[in-house]
Amino acid sequence: QSRIEVQHILLSLEVPNWGTPFKGKQMAMKHAAILDIIYNHTFREKRNWSVYQMVKPQDCQMELFDMEDFKSQFKRNLKSTFQNVSIHFKELDGAVWIRIAWGTHYMKPQQYKPTFVVYHSQTSYVFISNLKKSYRPALCQAMVIAAQYSEIQEMELRSHSLDSLKDIVFKRYNQSFQTYHPRPLQERNVPTEIVDPRVIYENKQEKERIWTLNREAFGDGPQPKLEFAQYKLDTKFRGEPQMGIFAGREEPFRCVVKFSSPHLLEGLRSLAPSGFAEAPLSQLLTCIPHKARNLFRIGEKKD
Repeated sequence: QSRIEVQHILLSLEVPNWGTPFKGKQMAMKHAAILDIIYNHTFREKRNWSVYQMVKPQDCQMELFDMEDFKSQFKRNLKSTFQNVSIHFKELDGAVWIRIAWGTHYMKPQQYKPTFVVYHSQTSYVFISNLKKSYRPALCQAMVIAAQYSEIQEMELRSHSLDSLKDIVFKRYNQSFQTYHPRPLQERNVPTEIVDPRVIYENKQEKERIWTLNREAFGDGPQPKLEFAQYKLDTKFRGEPQMGIFAGREEPFRCVVKFSSPHLLEGLRSLAPSGFAEAPLSQLLTCIPHKARNLFRIGEKKD
């Protein structure tokens, strides 16, 4: 309800008593846009976010970051390509939030479908929501120039949870490790439901193995929140000659496998202990936070 009201204000704003009509409307538009930024910052999980990474040349030295200079260069560069565009900034939680409403030479900026950009100064990562492909080159160019980078590319990482995306790329979550040495079995508090000591020892040993492998793969702490992982397969079918219609097929075998869950990584972590999967899980599933991606393309190995 609040979101619709803010958008309605942005679309039909008329303030006749604030100085000149133009200045009054411009000031009211700015206040409404800032209010929309605050709303989307508060309810950021309602949006779908993509991550972009910027790159600097290896011999480039770091320069002091000036926020006002960044805002000025970003706005100037973007408006040189799109004259009819509405751009507003708000600094929240150590990041600058940018709200962009796009227009054309013949149409006013579309306030109902703005793009949101979140950037933490002096980092190479940008988080963007609702960016059309036609606007992407201009926005990316404005971003690299204002942030003093040379290139930018979209990562294969998306989620509704902006905070989790930040945790992944900034390495702020409890990462797993491969050098864990388990304690002796008797030091663990593993439930014993069967009296037979031989069966208890077997179950305990298996639970120890699963617990250790799961801890090595996922760590101890809570996992970043991702809603899906998608794998695109583009490879030749391998099998025995007598295996039906796919035998001898030269064209690549293509399919898409998608895992979805309100909290995918926690769901994956629970599979082996619950008995729904063998431990250890495939590295294609456990590598998601380490590789900072949940979109994968699996193809033939290149020579």
